Amino acid sequence: NNIPLITAWESPITEITYEDNLMWATYIPEGDTHAFGGSVGKDSNGNDALLIPDPRSNNAWFDSAILLCGYASDNYFHFITEVLPSLIVMRSRIKDILKQEQTEAKHVVVVPNLQYEFVEGFLRLLLPEAFDDEGTLSPHIVQWGPWKKSGNVGGGSTYSSSTHPIAYTKRLITVMWDQPPVAPSGNGPAHCLTPTPLIRAMQRMVLKSVDIPSSDMSKRIVYCSRSSSSTRKLAEEEELLSRLKEIALKEGAEVVVFQKQTSTDTTAPSPLAATIDAIQLFQSASVIVGVHGASLANIAFSKIGTTIVELCFGIPQAGHYLHLAQSLELKYYGIRLRQNSRSFGATEVSLPEGGVDEVVNVVIEGLKRAERIDGEDEL
Repeated sequence: NNIPLITAWESPITEITYEDNLMWATYIPEGDTHAFGGSVGKDSNGNDALLIPDPRSNNAWFDSAILLCGYASDNYFHFITEVLPSLIVMRSRIKDILKQEQTEAKHVVVVPNLQYEFVEGFLRLLLPEAFDDEGTLSPHIVQWGPWKKSGNVGGGSTYSSSTHPIAYTKRLITVMWDQPPVAPSGNGPAHCLTPTPLIRAMQRMVLKSVDIPSSDMSKRIVYCSRSSSSTRKLAEEEELLSRLKEIALKEGAEVVVFQKQTSTDTTAPSPLAATIDAIQLFQSASVIVGVHGASLANIAFSKIGTTIVELCFGIPQAGHYLHLAQSLELKYYGIRLRQNSRSFGATEVSLPEGGVDEVVNVVIEGLKRAERIDGEDEL
């Protein structure tokens, strides 16, 4: 059986003969005529289509494939809450594959493309066997999805490629689970929620793989900034950060601003070091504050009782972090943003009148709760 591995386009893929060559035809993603090593030709109806060489011509076929990819698996939240639990469930099976002779990889593990540094970081943390002593990736690991690289198209622009845009496998192995019938808020359909036992199993395995420093009893506020992101920048961020620093000074706490590294940051740590740093930071946090976004996925590594303050949209489909907090026994507060017609796609979001004060009050309460919990632990 053939398994098309096209990044989640969810579009028809047609096998055709084009100029005496067997090809696969699909639509041109975002007008990128070089995606997946393809070229523009005509489909069976004579329309322009992206033609991708048949993988059988370069031995892109396998006896079995473990699939660690799915919907939006190159998104950090979906990677943490869906890919990692799947990896944990199949970890022993994956390790057995990685032990096999590497000269001819007929049993493979399909992972999101390692151009996303968090993918490499977690693979090195949880599956060090996936790399040899020189750091080279095992041939049993197949990278899936678009890989942006520079080229001479349009005066040096970037274009997409992929190791195996389409692969054939006799046996496909994956992990699946049912969605809850309703969202955590109870007022609408659920969206991309992983069962609590799997989330907890993932957290245990990750924390077991990292050296977690012993508690220094300090109180820490982690603010997840989106100032370097293209969407959902908080209009009141400067004011909110100033207020959080005032609280920290009064309460004997510290404020740590967490945000994703930019591609131009030459001082960025290695993918493994960055992964470990994030896990340790969120494990040490007393209170975590942030607009709905990928950085909040790191609450998956927080300790029981940590206060989570999500600046949220208040719609059922956005209950990801409420579900994550409930699964890990974190104290969750959702503070609604002003209504915005673009919702997740808005360039800037803002709090309603009095919203900054509401956040500050919850943070103060969270710091006091952390102090009580630390005192109980000490006893």
